[in-house]
Amino acid sequence: MVSTEKIPNVIIRANNEVKTVNITNQTSTEYRLSLKALRLHLAILLTAGKIGRRADDVWKDLPWKKFRRHVFRLQREIFKAQKNSQKAKVKRKQRLLLQSRAAQALAVKQVTQLNTGRKSPGVDGKTALSTRERLVLCQRLNKHWYHWKHQQLRRVNIPKPNGKTRGLGIPTMADRAWQALLKLAAEPAYEATAGERSYGFRPGRCTADAQKLIFDNLKSTANGKDKLILETDISKCFDEINHKVMLDGVVLPIEALKGLKKAVKAGVRGEYPSSIKGTPQGGVISPLLANIALDGFENRGLDQWKGSRRDGTLIRGIRYADDAVFICKPEADTKRLREDIDEFLKSRGLQINETKTKVSKATDGFDFLGWRFRVNSHGVFKSTPSWENYADIKAKVKATWKSGATTESRLKRIESQVRGWRQYHKNCDMSKHALWSLRIWLWRKLRAEKRRMAQKEAEKARRLAIKGKPLGARLARSHQSR
Repeated sequence: MVSTEKIPNVIIRANNEVKTVNITNQTSTEYRLSLKALRLHLAILLTAGKIGRRADDVWKDLPWKKFRRHVFRLQREIFKAQKNSQKAKVKRKQRLLLQSRAAQALAVKQVTQLNTGRKSPGVDGKTALSTRERLVLCQRLNKHWYHWKHQQLRRVNIPKPNGKTRGLGIPTMADRAWQALLKLAAEPAYEATAGERSYGFRPGRCTADAQKLIFDNLKSTANGKDKLILETDISKCFDEINHKVMLDGVVLPIEALKGLKKAVKAGVRGEYPSSIKGTPQGGVISPLLANIALDGFENRGLDQWKGSRRDGTLIRGIRYADDAVFICKPEADTKRLREDIDEFLKSRGLQINETKTKVSKATDGFDFLGWRFRVNSHGVFKSTPSWENYADIKAKVKATWKSGATTESRLKRIESQVRGWRQYHKNCDMSKHALWSLRIWLWRKLRAEKRRMAQKEAEKARRLAIKGKPLGARLARSHQSR
């Protein structure tokens, strides 16, 4: 047995009475386990002001790894049950996950600390939550997740590359946490039946997977130089999706599904009271809903194959969110494929963007996901960063340099941007995209700024010398202050 002389008691103050939980008769191992079980309960008491402990310490000491293991175990069971068409078990496990304090705490942490858009306020104006407010939100999710009242959205217009603007609907922080909780339960059920060639906004998948699949279909051994490419783009996908088609594919308990229906119909404050179609792009669960509505889009044209075997498919579709390309063999019927695509999108209230949809040869090249794919006349496949993506990184670096921050902070931000851009394109041929011109531009800016600082120091020294003040001591103090 381990000595327990130095193990303290746990003191809880509730209803103006001090209660002591005596655990001095336990071993140190049992003491640590009991603390893990008590931490979340202590956090709940803290939200009502019943415990004399700092909120930061309680939030930090929550067993986050244990929470993730618990949520992943439930998600794995939901996935297996959906795979085996056990609908009753799926709903039962989803209710357990939605009621789990571990899932609720992870949902709050995701939207308040991890998401990049956490600083965008909703209609309530809150851009960040204190630790105590996070604990209060966890308690609110636990009590009201099954009859949640979703607030209206705040409209934010962001510029698009073509000069137009895209409207984003920003929910409040609390509504985002509730959507993140629903996503934890709905996502494994969707993943059990989702298409294998869909890569956008899905766990364990990224753009590099789509790049590899394009390479496999256009490389020299696959006769890529003879193939045709149908590039597609859906016009206003998130704004025009039919609500009924989208929600019919969501697998959730009935009480959560009713709340989700109210959430997608929540209007924009100051513009319209309710929404009859579409899903807000600023919502946490919106990418999942769009994937559910477009599930099967990449399989259009799958009925065209040569012979009686499926491996003779003439058309192979690859989708990332609402963008897709279809790689067609020479004998494929592209007109029939286009009709199939139009019929599929019409059933979901969508239509093709004609300006961005075209059929081209693989030898002419096409842009997809920030890359330029092309097969040369000798059948060699080549992937490079697209010129539009190349121009974007140069504009981003120049905008960062022209910001009003200090030189050190600007250089750190530029270094991070360039490193991320190179990491994204690491599987490409970047011989013509080495950013050498940007390097020279930045070097000239740094040199000019250094000269300007030297002139400023010289002018300051001259003024001090004219006034007859001790030059060396004043300059030393000025350097120390900086």
